[in-house]
Amino acid sequence: MDQTTREPEEIVLLSQQLAALLENREQMQQQEKPYLVALYQANLGELEYRLLGLQIECRALQERIERATRTLNHGEALTQSHLDAIEAQIKQAFLVWQVQLNEQAQVLSDSLAYLNGLVPVDAGVVNRAKKAYRRLARLLHPDVSPQHQALFEHYWPSVQDAYRAIDADLLEALLHVVESKAIQETRQDTEATKHRLTRMIAKETERLLALRNAPPFCWSEQLQDAQWLNERRAVLDVAIQQESERWAILTSRYAGIKAQVHPG
Repeated sequence: MDQTTREPEEIVLLSQQLAALLENREQMQQQEKPYLVALYQANLGELEYRLLGLQIECRALQERIERATRTLNHGEALTQSHLDAIEAQIKQAFLVWQVQLNEQAQVLSDSLAYLNGLVPVDAGVVNRAKKAYRRLARLLHPDVSPQHQALFEHYWPSVQDAYRAIDADLLEALLHVVESKAIQETRQDTEATKHRLTRMIAKETERLLALRNAPPFCWSEQLQDAQWLNERRAVLDVAIQQESERWAILTSRYAGIKAQVHPG
């Protein structure tokens, strides 16, 4: 017997609404987010990587200049030993910056691989997966059915993995197992349950709105807008040009300082 047949209709509708919100958030996090990040990187990632690399190089040059200048301002003769010490210090500081650059390169690489590896999924399979997931969320998720905590702990990780892979067959199999084990009658007072579900729906709706307004979800429409992408590329191109010019100036200044090096 389906658990819903013993629950008041209002409770069923509220729990279904909350389960749908939970499914929506999971879809955003597990499916929409990696796609949007990958799409952003495919369009703008290389420019951002180039800009970051230039910014790091300029930062390192600025540090070299400032450290060498301090030595000269103290009235000391600038020697190769001073420059070697400066390079050792810069190298140590650069490790953190290099990690940041490597991480950006990895995100870009992973994003391109993700887009290249995307396989179209049949809309019918997606709908089956969503339907099973929402029912499982209603039966298992502690925000919806706290009385099934033990079932949640046992089955929910498998549900998440199956939904992430859009494995409708596995989700339906899990649903069959969970339904056969689920408690048939609610253990909570109807009014208390309605109040809890209504509160959770409001909380989840607010959370989804905040999520939708934050990156990468706020880029959803912009990443389909050629004008926005071109404007963003133009901004990055200008920034790269400015950093390139700054790099050239700093390189020249540091060469001038190195020309003052005394032997010894």
